[in-house]
Amino acid sequence: MIEHVLHLILLLLAARSFGEIATRLGQPALVGEIGAGLILAVLAASLNAPFLAELSRSAFLDLAAEFGIFFLLLLAGLEIAPGELFRHSGRSAAVALGGVLLPLALGMALAWWVLPDNPMKFVQALLVGVALSISAVPVAIGVFMDLGMVHTPTGRTVIAAAILDDIIGLVLLAILTGAIAAGSVPGIGAMLPLLGKAALFFLIVAAAGYFGAPRIANLISRLRIPAPEFTALILTALGFAGLAELLGMDFIIGAFAAALLFNAKSLGQASFARLKATVSDLTMGLLAPLFFLSIGIRVDFAALAIIPGIVLALILVALMGKIIGAGLPALLSGLTRKEALGVGFGMSGRGAVELIIVSIAWEAGLFDYPGTVVANLFSALVLMALVTTIVTPIGLRWLFRERGQQGCNRPG
Repeated sequence: MIEHVLHLILLLLAARSFGEIATRLGQPALVGEIGAGLILAVLAASLNAPFLAELSRSAFLDLAAEFGIFFLLLLAGLEIAPGELFRHSGRSAAVALGGVLLPLALGMALAWWVLPDNPMKFVQALLVGVALSISAVPVAIGVFMDLGMVHTPTGRTVIAAAILDDIIGLVLLAILTGAIAAGSVPGIGAMLPLLGKAALFFLIVAAAGYFGAPRIANLISRLRIPAPEFTALILTALGFAGLAELLGMDFIIGAFAAALLFNAKSLGQASFARLKATVSDLTMGLLAPLFFLSIGIRVDFAALAIIPGIVLALILVALMGKIIGAGLPALLSGLTRKEALGVGFGMSGRGAVELIIVSIAWEAGLFDYPGTVVANLFSALVLMALVTTIVTPIGLRWLFRERGQQGCNRPG
């Protein structure tokens, strides 16, 4: 037992230390946390040290990573106010749809072209498309806050589109996990059951939110035990997770969906703030760093040497798909070229959700098929997520380096 505790101490210390370094360099903490995993994997392979090898294969790390996935989706759901969807402008809807559909199509086309034939080729291509289509907008929001641009047309458009992007991403994730569970999905006929199950799941969630959320909030308000909101959230999330598994989707869909039922309107501002703080501290202070470190441990830098062209193509498609897919609708809606380019850059970063998707695919054995490309696809997708996450804040700061220029700060 003491050995496992020591492993956990060292892994968490490494993840948080490198996360702090990344933050001080102006990058998201997850970049440093993944970097800690990369370094640990390289050291374990090159030094032939049994302790490092055991550390990188720690059973506690695998368990913490599973909980990290669950709580990251739980926290992501708490960040969304579903009622705000109906107040968003057509511009934000167009940006969200364009920013999802173009990278999805380009990613699937690229994957279909380079992947060898195998029973799971369609699902592998869908994985690439979904991984390229979802944005990690908190990266951009942090830059907008630093530059004082949250309330500019660029900032407001990106933040509004982010909510729709997350909802679309949830639907895509449900379809993908259903496809992974079912196997190869070659035609529309085989897709219909997956879409039907996803629709049924979200219908049940919507009904539970409409009829059940007020009753849950009322019960919570009458309880005297500590942290009743957190207990109610976990029980609801586990229930929805079981429902998702029953319908052939991954359990983490339930975590995200359950969190949508808990908001400031239903719980009250003070109760919701306590709940969000509890989930955030547990997730960002413990579980998420260990999850991102575990992702870094699995990456094989040999992918850069074995399939460099495909890694580069993934990065270019990921960036251009978002810049054009999200930026063009923003431009056509009346934003200036600079503002529209800022929207495209703002939607370009990838992060936790993409890494969760890739991790699910890893656990499901989606990369365990013959072929050099398939074997290195996991590493290629993680490297793509890292590069786009690093490039996004750099690109935004360069684009808006002259804050006084006309158009950057006009009211939205």
